[in-house]
Amino acid sequence: MSILQYPMLVSDIDGTLVNRTKKIPAENKQTLFTFRRQGGLFTLATGRSYPEAKRFIKEMDVQLPVILCNGGILFDPATNVLKPTATIDRIIVLDTLADLEKLTGILDIFVYTLDKVYGKDISPLSQSAIEEGEFPLELIQSFHRLPKTPWIKIVIVAKEDAAPHLQHWAQNMDYPLELVQSSQYYYELLPLNVSKGNAVRKLAERYDLDVGQCAAIGDHLNDLSMIQVTGASAAVANAHPTLMQAAQQIVPSNDEAGVAHFIRNHLLSTVSYVQGS
Repeated sequence: MSILQYPMLVSDIDGTLVNRTKKIPAENKQTLFTFRRQGGLFTLATGRSYPEAKRFIKEMDVQLPVILCNGGILFDPATNVLKPTATIDRIIVLDTLADLEKLTGILDIFVYTLDKVYGKDISPLSQSAIEEGEFPLELIQSFHRLPKTPWIKIVIVAKEDAAPHLQHWAQNMDYPLELVQSSQYYYELLPLNVSKGNAVRKLAERYDLDVGQCAAIGDHLNDLSMIQVTGASAAVANAHPTLMQAAQQIVPSNDEAGVAHFIRNHLLSTVSYVQGS
């Protein structure tokens, strides 16, 4: 008998699985169906919260735990339970927010809990993103009014010219947080050691797989950690240059069903033959 050499595939959503209109191409759906029919395991790894990712989880009928908030949350569709992998202390959240509000070029700051997002203002850039999907935003007058609940991450929306200032601040801060860029204008502060890559490691262990038996595909720097740890990796043609350099394969863009190309040409075509087959 034969088995897939890479039986688990983890895909980013935005800029990867979905096209520019936030739709999943039919070719991606069909090829993923074939991958799973041949014994493959499939799940998503996204910076989105559960309310934002829910429609894609249901559309793809994902059965495995889903990596949300860039590794900050694991959602188990079987039990409908959201489980944080780590949280940020309230004092650290408030001190960090005070620092961020002093930086120039910051458009918006959002704080994520398990199922809700809090913010003070909404810029036109964020407004357009909010209108695209289920964004569980609650506006508050002051971050000191944040409720006492586990905090998962802080999202910063910044102008391009603000990036150097933000990165310099992040390199010199004393908080137990890491800064990762998730798209052109979006940056995220996550607890130390929280990443898509570490979440993929946990999933692999849960399914008795070595992380080297997993495959990953993405488009931006928040995907870098899982691209680096998995045995097979791909970046879509529209990906960040750093991710394209790190990935083993460059596949067509998200508008050209790059996920389907990766599966068809690099996962389904590669099997590991077991002795006695």
